[in-house]
Amino acid sequence: MIRIGVIMLLSSLLVACSPQYNWRQLTVGDGAVTAFFPDKPVTQERSLKFSGHDITFSMTSVTVDDALFTVAYAALPDALRADEAGRKEFALAVVGSLYRNLGQEPPKALPVPGESFTVKGQSPSGAITLQARAWLTEQGLTEGIVTAARDRFPESQAAEFLHGVEPGR
Repeated sequence: MIRIGVIMLLSSLLVACSPQYNWRQLTVGDGAVTAFFPDKPVTQERSLKFSGHDITFSMTSVTVDDALFTVAYAALPDALRADEAGRKEFALAVVGSLYRNLGQEPPKALPVPGESFTVKGQSPSGAITLQARAWLTEQGLTEGIVTAARDRFPESQAAEFLHGVEPGR
């Protein structure tokens, strides 16, 4: 019985160290966030308006085995940094959009900052699972997000990735 347990443990370690997952630590968001990515990521930026403020989201992502691993960071403009209620409203809107984008209604009580949460929904390509963590600081909003087809969601790699996302304080 112990032998089977040891074999299963070693097998799971080998899967986690699969050559498809080549973990590396990087800083993103102009050094605001440290994260472990499962391969070499690329960064894109997009701007959006929120309550009259222009906010730039930096999204650093990599796809491994059809799973998308992303760290999104939005530096807050000075006016939002000084407005605690505005910061919280922004974070609630962004986290709520993760639910709505998958056709789900956000829960009345959204996850607390840094708490992992899962959303199961639909995308144009079918059933999808999203796991995420989000943090709000005075300087910005950080999100760690993993998405994949529901039947191929990489549970252990998603947990490792999300655990490795560290926003600056």
